Amino acid sequence: MNALVTLVAVTGLHNTAPARIRVRPLEPDDLLELASLHRHAYADHPGQGAGDPAWIGPSMDEGRGTAEAASLVVSGPEGQITAAIIITERDGQAVIDELFTHPDHRRQGLAEELLRHCMHLLHTLGRPTLTVTVEDNNPAAMALYLSRDFRRLTEDDPESDYD
Repeated sequence: MNALVTLVAVTGLHNTAPARIRVRPLEPDDLLELASLHRHAYADHPGQGAGDPAWIGPSMDEGRGTAEAASLVVSGPEGQITAAIIITERDGQAVIDELFTHPDHRRQGLAEELLRHCMHLLHTLGRPTLTVTVEDNNPAAMALYLSRDFRRLTEDDPESDYD
């Protein structure tokens, strides 16, 4: 079993560069397409619940809060969703539930762009931090989050560097 690592970042104004790709808010009509994208993104990791649209249900409620309003998708040239970031709220904190890209569109900076855009949006919505939990054996995810100034939370110091 892999250990989980929780990371947190300040959402601040250092994320203000204009989007280089077409980013838009996640919409309720995106559910089926997101389930398909999720299935493709995790095809090589069958234990992830891939393709089950239930994982996104709470984010699709009409009464989404400010954290959930920062859930975003990237649309390709044909309008199809190629990557998504799903943000929820837990214990009053904005949390990344999912960040995934279709395998045919990886290594194009889509996840980094979504993360940057999401962090800027959360900052404008008054959310000072963003938290994510990843498996410690996922070097690509760890590298992405560390490149965006996420820091590890520890049990001894639950606020880490971001008091």
